[in-house]
Amino acid sequence: MPEPSLWDMLLKLIVSVLVGGLIGVERETHGRPAGLRTHILVCLGSTLFGLCSYTIAGNRFDPGRISAQIVTGIGFLGAGTIMRQGSVVRGLTTAASIWTVAAIGLAVAVGGDMLLVALAASILVVATLNLIPHFERRVLQKGSERVLNITLAPGIEPTCNALGVLSSCGARVRVLGSEETPDGARQVLRVRVRLPDSFDEAMFDNEIRSQKGVFGYSWE
Repeated sequence: MPEPSLWDMLLKLIVSVLVGGLIGVERETHGRPAGLRTHILVCLGSTLFGLCSYTIAGNRFDPGRISAQIVTGIGFLGAGTIMRQGSVVRGLTTAASIWTVAAIGLAVAVGGDMLLVALAASILVVATLNLIPHFERRVLQKGSERVLNITLAPGIEPTCNALGVLSSCGARVRVLGSEETPDGARQVLRVRVRLPDSFDEAMFDNEIRSQKGVFGYSWE
């Protein structure tokens, strides 16, 4: 592959900023741990690594050696966005979007028809992040969605117990957050849950109140 010109490389860097930002804006507006700047830098860095690969390799060596390291190396950055809170794991979608953005950045570095492929991939990623959740809510996840506030004793065990009761009743946790009361003696766990049609609130009430460290709860 012939070495790209200076203007060609600069154009590719600009394109990588644009397509990375397209996905980053979507993540930023949804308050994800990796937003606009992260996605732009991942895409830009992947493109730059790709350009370096072709420049260093020239016509004598394999240009894929540096690029291949991005596929595995980007996993460490994506892992930093994954958080486990009790039985809930968050950040997997953002980690996947970072990994995909790195691939898009490499596609930009290749150039030619791959520029159109990179643009199409960016549009598909944004469409997936925006449209699939609506499909999941309307088709795959039937039931009502409510917000539950649970007052607990501080510590991991009461939180796990409360989430375990929700899981045993068939509820699916969508959003999780917690804060301590002003005196620090208790914490309030705020959970957005999707309840199945078969959800038995009386059984849930008996189960949650019997858990050690649970002082009460309220629905919004």
